[in-house]
Amino acid sequence: MEQDIIAVFPLPNLIFFPQTELSLHIFEPRYRRMVEDTIQNRQWIGMFLLQPGWQDDYYGNPPIFSTGCAGEMIRVENLPEGKFNIVLRGIARVQALETIQEAPYRKVRVHVLPEIVSHSAKKIQNVKRELLREFKVFAGYTEAHELQEDWEFSRIVNEIATVLPLDPEFKRTLLEESDVYARAMTVQDQLQRLNTGLKLTGRFAHLRPADPHRN
Repeated sequence: MEQDIIAVFPLPNLIFFPQTELSLHIFEPRYRRMVEDTIQNRQWIGMFLLQPGWQDDYYGNPPIFSTGCAGEMIRVENLPEGKFNIVLRGIARVQALETIQEAPYRKVRVHVLPEIVSHSAKKIQNVKRELLREFKVFAGYTEAHELQEDWEFSRIVNEIATVLPLDPEFKRTLLEESDVYARAMTVQDQLQRLNTGLKLTGRFAHLRPADPHRN
């Protein structure tokens, strides 16, 4: 069921995508209250990127970018001093329309944004195959987790977008893209660029000194 009023957990350096999972450590009193409320009422929690200058009003309600991702809390671990470890599962891209509550934590009214797939099933399958192949190369150089071939196209795209070491502002543009195919094309381009760099680095790895402190 879609919820039109959700809690807001804003961060300055993280973008959350639908169909992915996000682990969070909750320690601020206002967000501990948010988790306590979520345990009771199962509200969605929206992850939004803070706008530049957020440091000036961090303990208030600094401006956020309007597009975020709403998630449901699927795991919670109680810690000493009232803190929590939680896991969110991304449900939907959302657009914040208006602030409904400012304290003890922010709540906003949102509109759920649709996901559009603009190309044929055959073309989607081809891109999915290429993404899986490229990501396997990437995972070979990094500690990235494996992707499953039977996952939906949009989940594969979003999982890769989450893992790639890209600037949060760039990832925000990916989240704002409603066409999953267009998002996939951008993700594929970035993945190929990263793989090219990783291959080059790996090619010269044997030239590195065994002891980096010795020249």
